[in-house]
Amino acid sequence: MKERSWADVARGSVRQPAWSCQQLSSRELEFMQERFSDEVVDITEEELEDARAEWRSTAVIVRSLGRIVPGEWIAREIKRVGRLDYSVEVFPLMDGFTVLRFAKEGDREAAVMNGPWMVAGQLLAMDRWRPNFVPGAMGVGRVVVWLRLPRLPVDYWRKETIYKIAARAGNPLALDGFTEQGRRFGFARIKIELDCSGPLKPGTLVRGRTGGVEEAFWQSFVYENLPAPCSKCGRIGHSAPNCGRFPPVVGTGETVETGGGSCLA
Repeated sequence: MKERSWADVARGSVRQPAWSCQQLSSRELEFMQERFSDEVVDITEEELEDARAEWRSTAVIVRSLGRIVPGEWIAREIKRVGRLDYSVEVFPLMDGFTVLRFAKEGDREAAVMNGPWMVAGQLLAMDRWRPNFVPGAMGVGRVVVWLRLPRLPVDYWRKETIYKIAARAGNPLALDGFTEQGRRFGFARIKIELDCSGPLKPGTLVRGRTGGVEEAFWQSFVYENLPAPCSKCGRIGHSAPNCGRFPPVVGTGETVETGGGSCLA
């Protein structure tokens, strides 16, 4: 079979729009456990531990947040960026998920903490392998992205202050070089670890004091290279017609900016 090119991926169809595909809800699972209580296959922990040892410290679960990207492409990019002297093993799963296995735990950790990972123009969610992972049921919500803080006042440009503000969006990891050196004041830029299983936050109120008087302003969040979130629930991975959640109570009508578009959260 001829290997697909980047152009083929770009022209290809988008994967199923929902994070979860044909999976039981917690309520349905509870019903099934009651209904089939006598028809259960029990696997002991001892049996599972031998198999888990092969994955626990060296494997990651990966999924594109846009169009499906072949796992071999992802492995090659990780090998190139990480300057690895071996090929990362690739194990395709269902629903667009892929497991990658490294030869060393240190290489796995470096891949998880580095990023953002972009392959064929698609942003990747990547997390450490975990036991009992079922593709489509639990998802991979962890993604490393660049967060912009546009029009941040210059007196708020200390690293500690930027970290405190960005922590409202995700777990701060590092400032970009221009921001850290104070060489550009149009927007602060910080790398964060984001949980995409929850709604994206459009921004946060920041409150400071001047002469003992409280002053507050709204700081917007712009997420680079994230697909536009659902206009009903503010989550990425599905569109409004496929959303089964109630919209979050926001009340401000603010928009979530993703660098390629925006929608109401």
